[in-house]
Amino acid sequence: MEHTPGALAAFLGAKPAARGYANAVRGSAGHAASLILRQKRLALVALVAFLPVLIPLAMAFLSRTQFVDGGNVVFVRLVEQLYISVLAPLLALFFAGMLVAEDVEMQTMPYILTRPIPRSGWVVGRFIAYLCVSVAILSVSITLTYLASATLANLKMTDRNNLVLLAHYLGVTAAALAAYGALAVFLGAFTKRPIVYGLLLLYGWQKIATVIPGLVDFLTIKKYVDALYPVLATQRAVVEVQTALGSFQKQVFIVSASRAGLVLACVTAAFLVASIIAVRRREYVSNRVAGS
Repeated sequence: MEHTPGALAAFLGAKPAARGYANAVRGSAGHAASLILRQKRLALVALVAFLPVLIPLAMAFLSRTQFVDGGNVVFVRLVEQLYISVLAPLLALFFAGMLVAEDVEMQTMPYILTRPIPRSGWVVGRFIAYLCVSVAILSVSITLTYLASATLANLKMTDRNNLVLLAHYLGVTAAALAAYGALAVFLGAFTKRPIVYGLLLLYGWQKIATVIPGLVDFLTIKKYVDALYPVLATQRAVVEVQTALGSFQKQVFIVSASRAGLVLACVTAAFLVASIIAVRRREYVSNRVAGS
C-alpha cells in the first residue's frame, strides 16, 4: 500500500510546511479588507470624505457673485486644508486605529495569535488593507473634486500641468495616510483608547505645535507632510499666526521634499515595528494570565 508524502508526514507527526511570509501578509490583508468593507462606519466615513466634491459645484452653480479665486486655487485649498490635514488623519483613526484595538476589545486576540502566522505579517497585512481602502476613498474623492473644480475658471481639466498637480497631491495623500495610519495602528495596539489619544495627538498637539515658536513642529507628522506640497521654498519662511490675543510672526524652517519623504518612511516603519512589538507583548500577557 502506497502512502503519499503528506500522509506519511502526518503519521510521523511532522509539522506542515509553512506557507511563507507573503502568504501570511496576503491572508491578513484580505481578511482585514473584508472586515473594513463590512463595517458600518465605512459608509459614514465615505460620505464625509465625498462632501468636499460639492463645494466647487456649489460655487459654480449656486452663487450669483463673481469669484476672485479660480478653480486651481479652490482645488489646492481643499486638498491641502481639508483632505490631507483633516480627512487623512480621520481615516487613519477610524480604520487603522481599530485594526488591532477591535480584536483586543472583543477579546478575540488570543485566538488570532494562535494561528501559525508571523505576528509581523499579521500586522503588516492589516496595515496594507487599511492603506488600500483609505487611499482608494480619498483618491476617488480628490479626483472628483478636481473635476468639479474644473467648472470654475483657471482650471482646465485636460491641462498637463493640472494633471501633474493632481498626481502630486494623490502621492502626498498616500504618504500622509501611511504615516498617520502607522501611528494609529500603534495606538490601537499599545493603548486601550486609540481614538481619544489619536484625536489629542493629531488634532490637538499638531495644531499647538504649529503656533509654538521654535522647532517644536519638527515633532509632528504634519510638518513633513506639508513639506511634500508642490512649489516648495528652500529657505526660511515667516508666517503670521492668528490667535485670540492678536497676531504674531513665527519663523518656520522649511524641510526639503526628499528629507521629508525619508522621515515619513522612517516614521511609518518605526510605528509598524512598535506595533508588532506591542502585539507580541499583549500575547505574552494573555498567556501568562491564562496560565496563572
